[in-house]
Amino acid sequence: MTITSVVEHDDMTEHNPFPGPDKSSWTQTFSEALAAETGLPLEITDAIAPYIVRPKAYLTRNSDGTYRFRPGVINEDPSTKLRILSVTVHGFTGTPGEYNERIRGTFHSPARPNPDPARMLPRLVTGTDTDGKPLPYLTTSHPVPANTISSLIGVMESALSDTDGARGYKLRDDIRTYGQNETTLHAPLLRVVDETDNAGATARRVLDLTAIKGANRTKARLELFGLSTKEIVFGIEQGKLELPVLRSVGYPARIADPTVWVPAFATAMRIAYSDPRHPQHDIARDAAKIATVPMQIIVGTADPQEFHNVVFDPNRADHRRPPLGYILAEKAASDLRAVLRDAKAKGWITEGERAWLAGEGDDPDGQPGEDVVSRRDRRDRALFAAVFPSDKSRADAVRRVLGEPKRSYTNKDHVANRLRMVSAVAGESYRHRWNPRVLDGLLSSTFLKGYEGLADLPEWSSALAAARTDSRVLERFLTTRGIHWLAENKIIDADRGSIGAQAGIHETDSEQQGETPADRQIRRSTINARKAMLLQASRTIALMEELAAAANEDRAPRTIGTDNEPVDGTVATKHWFDTQFPKTVQRRPKVTGRDSETDPTAPKAPDPTPQEILTLARAQFYTAVTDTMPNGIVDLVNSARELLDAAQAADQAALHGATDDEVTALMKALSVTRADLQMLAAKVGDMRFGHTPPEESLTEKFLTDEAGEEG
Repeated sequence: MTITSVVEHDDMTEHNPFPGPDKSSWTQTFSEALAAETGLPLEITDAIAPYIVRPKAYLTRNSDGTYRFRPGVINEDPSTKLRILSVTVHGFTGTPGEYNERIRGTFHSPARPNPDPARMLPRLVTGTDTDGKPLPYLTTSHPVPANTISSLIGVMESALSDTDGARGYKLRDDIRTYGQNETTLHAPLLRVVDETDNAGATARRVLDLTAIKGANRTKARLELFGLSTKEIVFGIEQGKLELPVLRSVGYPARIADPTVWVPAFATAMRIAYSDPRHPQHDIARDAAKIATVPMQIIVGTADPQEFHNVVFDPNRADHRRPPLGYILAEKAASDLRAVLRDAKAKGWITEGERAWLAGEGDDPDGQPGEDVVSRRDRRDRALFAAVFPSDKSRADAVRRVLGEPKRSYTNKDHVANRLRMVSAVAGESYRHRWNPRVLDGLLSSTFLKGYEGLADLPEWSSALAAARTDSRVLERFLTTRGIHWLAENKIIDADRGSIGAQAGIHETDSEQQGETPADRQIRRSTINARKAMLLQASRTIALMEELAAAANEDRAPRTIGTDNEPVDGTVATKHWFDTQFPKTVQRRPKVTGRDSETDPTAPKAPDPTPQEILTLARAQFYTAVTDTMPNGIVDLVNSARELLDAAQAADQAALHGATDDEVTALMKALSVTRADLQMLAAKVGDMRFGHTPPEESLTEKFLTDEAGEEG
């Protein structure tokens, strides 16, 4: 459907930043030139073109009357070999996208045991033409149910909101005031939405310009325009659009076709900006700084077959050299996905293996009846082999992808980074993810210098069998898998300093790991935990076998007794582990000598000084005000909630049947408490300068009177 421009450019006033829609003839000409230049189907280019402001400015006429792009409009990025269209677009162009590297860990991988379909990203593939020729746009391998897409968009927007909050300021407010100062990068994503209903299967196709770089900026722009990703995919409400009145056209309640809604919304913004009575006037005013923005759109690549992988390279580069504080787990996982993409490009692994190891696709070599532990163990070993290859050419390739120096100059930081890469992605196959620093220090700082690799790790059960007679096998097993098995069950975790560095929005947070005050008293590294386990090899092997059995049976692991047998009715916890595999401490040998000649009499503590008494009293008052009192108030509020819930369940008023005396007592208790709090709040300011004692406590008098009445 084509919509004629509602606002001609000649009518535009100078002060209105919104250009309105362009003439449909130039929009269509732009689409045809883009299709001819890139090979993209018109289905894609027709949906991109309406977003372009002044499409005529990018075109030049050929001698045969057709149009092509002016020099410099489409250029190749020398580092990624991506062809990029640089244009000015309406500020509401593009969506944040679920596949952003920064929030991948928020979604469930297919490698995860029992992943939630509502949190599992559909696998992306490169689009093709009718003959199967790869073209530079993204799509999914299968139509995706509408409810699944809706859920994934919700997860994405929540995750991006959390990362935006880490900035210390709200990006939306910043863009409203200053506009957008950095250009965002987008790629065409053709969504195929399965909208099956009782009338039969229907697959609707809608183009989405998903953000490769600048997801948070894109999200903030949409919010300023009063739009959301869900609306772009599932339709804009008619009430937000200025649609032309066409007798032959009946518009649906929601419109997702960009050739219809984009010019209609552009018209609405232009009109609303100048009309204070327009229902979207405030929105247009808020979005004035981003009425139009520069944008880069990926429209080609030197390797079309790999477009769905190559297209994310600019985003991965930001994670390896991040301009913002990215969550460690996301940065490490992004590094590993870059290594896997390079291995696929060089033909060392297949596309199916790459997707499986990256956590994007199913296991291409899954065996019927294979248990959970064996299945994830194959993936763990393959990840270690990819990151620590024994082959020299593959090892050099990994080093180049990660930007490491010559192998002779590598150090513990490079080893630690690679271990974190494996740990971050391996965790997607387990029930609970962990802090990827959990493997820090478990390989020597010189491990990379000698081309030592981890490409031939034995299968888990074979390794445990061999470990009974070879401590070196047990040590390597604990390093590559055993520590992860313990971390999955929160029996061990990264040291406290590392946890602090990871505080964020993912399952690695210490608050989510059930840490207790007793736990916090134990500061031990996983290096120390491994050393303690090696001192009890037989018991450690029994523990590993119990962890494997628990994972296969989807239950909590039992403790292991001193007879190396599981103890029924128990659960292996961090406290049990720290007690039974105690922290080993290096102490200097005690030097014996003569007895000291000093007086061994135990001293008696002197009476506290007035200053010490004051310090203690101040600390007690501070605790009472900032801890004891708020907790008491919270308990009181929760008690009220419980009462109201119980009343609702019983279908009665909460104080139904209460006597006048009971209600009076409640009101009086609350009243005198409030009066005392107001008195103390006023007194706190005086306490900095004087010693005026507080007034008589009405709450104390209330309690005394109540006790007298009861007596």
